[in-house]
Amino acid sequence: MRELVFPNINIDDLTRWTGDVSPLECISIKDETHNVKSFTFKSKKDAWFQFYPGQHTTLFLKIDGQDVMRTYTIASSPTRPNTITITNKRMVDGVVTNWMHDNLKVGDLIDALDIGGSFSVALDKPKTKVLFLSGGSGITPMLSMTRYFYDLSLNVDIVFIHNAQSKKDLISKDEIDFYNASQRDFQRHYICDVASEDWDGPSGFLNYEMLVDLVPDFANREIYCCGPEPYMQNVKKILASANFDMNFYHQESFDIESSTAQKNMAIDSDMPKHKVTESEINEYNVTLKKSGDVLPCGSNTSILVSIQKQGITVPFACSQGLCGTCRTKMLEGTVEMDAQGGLLKSHEEEGYILTCCSYPTSDIVLDL
Repeated sequence: MRELVFPNINIDDLTRWTGDVSPLECISIKDETHNVKSFTFKSKKDAWFQFYPGQHTTLFLKIDGQDVMRTYTIASSPTRPNTITITNKRMVDGVVTNWMHDNLKVGDLIDALDIGGSFSVALDKPKTKVLFLSGGSGITPMLSMTRYFYDLSLNVDIVFIHNAQSKKDLISKDEIDFYNASQRDFQRHYICDVASEDWDGPSGFLNYEMLVDLVPDFANREIYCCGPEPYMQNVKKILASANFDMNFYHQESFDIESSTAQKNMAIDSDMPKHKVTESEINEYNVTLKKSGDVLPCGSNTSILVSIQKQGITVPFACSQGLCGTCRTKMLEGTVEMDAQGGLLKSHEEEGYILTCCSYPTSDIVLDL
């Protein structure tokens, strides 16, 4: 009989996992729906995970001989720091997701970037009444935050609305139903895009009348939203029509359904627009300290694009200054950065930049 070996869970004796401490080892795979799986990981070496509910990490994999990366929100709660869980959906042309569904096995090792992101209820000072709005696999940060609230028994009034294509596409339904049945201040509502004979709940796309019917006091709640870009745009239109105070609205910082992290190169049209007149364009040297590479970068070109044009693979996801995946420490030099919320102020003060939306104003040295 195999001996049962218990992991070390004494955090005081463990190193905090930072992405380069050790690879992630897959320890569990769960079928959530017909096309959604949850993958649970631990650090190969004993290490613990510190993050805010709703944050994400970037996985690095070699698929068909190519280095590829994909950013995923962590669905588990930081209150359970010995593991992290990623829940993802098989997609058409989903390079990394589909590979994981077809090939990743318990015991396999994968590399990952440190955890980051600015979408989290724990980074705000929210009201004690919260509304979670999610569409499709955008449910994952809402699961993380709900699990966080549940584990800590926080006194928060939560309404959880999830849109799915059909009844069979409802992710973690049993768990959400459990919260609804056992928690006094938790209400859940499901909306299916397509009505069917076995579905007696709301159907169609979320609209103002539906929102008022399900959450009459939505105007008094802090709202967190995540899903495909059209879903989030629709939510914002609904809230605008109701004159909702958008200071209390938060949404995931990049479109998880179609992130450019599915590709190996950022697309110029996806990059933030940085206006520089012809007379202001200068060329500078970007030095990557770890590799020793020195490459040219014009003051009108993002550092990320300049690096990638040399065939060098570096982490990125949204390519719009939103998600924080391309965060890199600048050791020397100056840049103009058109960040859109993907970098915490504390990280900026420590010298970090986002390469996708940073433009050199001098020669620079990066910790890459």
